[in-house]
Amino acid sequence: MKKLFLFLCLLAFVKGYGQANYPVSAIPDSLKTDAQAVVRYSSETFIQQDEQTGIYKKTYVVTVLNEKGKAYSNFGVGEDDFFELKKFSGEVYDAAGKVIKKIAKKDLITVAISADLANDAKTTFYNYHAPVYPYTVKYEYEVKYKNGVWSYPYFDPIPGYDVSLEQAICFLQLPAGRKLRYKTQGTNIQPTEINQVAGIYIWDLLGVKAITYEEWAPTKELFPVIYFSPETFCTANVCGSMVNWETFGQWSAELLKGRNVLPPKNIDKVKELTQNADNQREKVKILYNYLQKTTRYVGIQLGIGGWQPMKAEEVAKTGFGDCKALSNYMKSILEVVEIPSYYTIISTKRKRFFPDFPSIEQANHIILTVPIENDTVYLECTSQTAPFGYIGSLAGHDALVVNSDKVFFHTLPELPLRADEESNHIQMQVDADGTGHLTVHSVFKNKEFEKLYFPLKNASIKETNEILSSLLHVHKPTISNFRKEEILDVLPRLDLYFIVDCEDFATQTGSRIFIPVNPSRSSLKNLLTGSSRKYDIVMEASKYQNDTITIRIPEGYSIENLPKAVEVESPYGYFKSDIAEDNGQLIYTQILEIKKGRFSAAEFEEMKKFYNRIETLQNGRIGLKKI
Repeated sequence: MKKLFLFLCLLAFVKGYGQANYPVSAIPDSLKTDAQAVVRYSSETFIQQDEQTGIYKKTYVVTVLNEKGKAYSNFGVGEDDFFELKKFSGEVYDAAGKVIKKIAKKDLITVAISADLANDAKTTFYNYHAPVYPYTVKYEYEVKYKNGVWSYPYFDPIPGYDVSLEQAICFLQLPAGRKLRYKTQGTNIQPTEINQVAGIYIWDLLGVKAITYEEWAPTKELFPVIYFSPETFCTANVCGSMVNWETFGQWSAELLKGRNVLPPKNIDKVKELTQNADNQREKVKILYNYLQKTTRYVGIQLGIGGWQPMKAEEVAKTGFGDCKALSNYMKSILEVVEIPSYYTIISTKRKRFFPDFPSIEQANHIILTVPIENDTVYLECTSQTAPFGYIGSLAGHDALVVNSDKVFFHTLPELPLRADEESNHIQMQVDADGTGHLTVHSVFKNKEFEKLYFPLKNASIKETNEILSSLLHVHKPTISNFRKEEILDVLPRLDLYFIVDCEDFATQTGSRIFIPVNPSRSSLKNLLTGSSRKYDIVMEASKYQNDTITIRIPEGYSIENLPKAVEVESPYGYFKSDIAEDNGQLIYTQILEIKKGRFSAAEFEEMKKFYNRIETLQNGRIGLKKI
């Protein structure tokens, strides 16, 4: 009875607080510091009615202090076969708390997430455009969960950097006997247990100051989030268990059964394509190429289609599918030539799954794992242009490998050290008037390859020239004689060849000319910004660049000064440069490496000093004097 009384008191407090007019003057000064917006009040209630249905209600009140925070007053909710927006209302208040605008459900805008015919997902949203600041927006809405409750809404009341929080309350009520699974991140807040038998839980969060944005910060550790997930769940009429990842994987495997049948003509085509292949790897490569040429990606969100792939015969007939359908189709194709493969659940956004907390939302993608001849190939089946076996940004990600008789965790291999390489070979000729003529051969491997291969794939001539120009620090370049070569494999490579002519490449001062030593240098001056640091620095991507620049000295000039040879090594990277004269020309070589890793905030000044030093060294110039 005491717990029930406490619960009723909390609800009364919530209701009373929610009826305030939220004048800006009522915000504590400590919550205005470093804030672009303040969440005044957030109340989330989720009531699961049964295995198939539930109700989610939310009240969200935010004060926007300046224009930088305006995005935090926007409303948006996704709808599909599982979620439906049932009720909505909104109000806008001025700084004094006076209502200046009311928002009704008819004012919302609904758009399809994708134009694909097979996708019924949509987004309903409202964006308020403020004439003056500050202002406050209040939204109250209700979302119906239907066709299966497979997840519970997370409690993440702080929407981003530079936003403080006055109060947030989360209330969950589950059917009797249901077990709540939850995991906290960025907070140690524990639930106030009201009635465990009835499955009632409350979380309350008060007075959280704004978290100031810092690049490369460990974002997931900074914001309070509580993840919820049911132990047993249903999607449509297919139910499963998330007691552990293995039971979840077994549920996923059940969804694949009977969906691997191919039409006879496709079976014949697969056998025809591979009849002269020398080994399994060659067969897989041939069939992956066949997949890319005969299918295209579309999103599928119809009913249980959010998790269960289309049948392989349907993909064969229509030529389209989502990541699940195309991976299952490729798996079915490989079965024709007796090559086993595994349906693999992965995330494109997060590198690590919670090993002790399985939940559907942690994954958002499917690829195919193919173990062949003492090797393993990973196939991205949604891309018509990805190189065979290339996993790119998925390298090092956790994955759940699903087979009919075995489910196991697996971490995709990281790329080899310095595998993401950029190298530039440039021959430079400088005229006496400072005009530069550059013959460029640039090589990009793996993730560096990915940055250019896909943008250049269907680029117009103008777009291509803009991309190539961005690779060099030169003024008003004219690009010509462009060509490229591609090696499309597990470790892909892109070679670019082009010529650049540019005026004012070198600086003239009287009888002297000053030539930039490396026009392909990487800028590091904005890698770390700010004058101080609160949070650890997590450099998630490394950089390795190797340049050789050959400079022909213009006739009638002699060398007056050259950059000194330098070698700098630190925990944050490595830099080495050298320059030598050889038969009327100069050869400059440079190696630059930026190391990935986690570094403490106390190292900020040293890291910044290292980056600034390398930036200065790269900006060296060659001084020539007229004879």
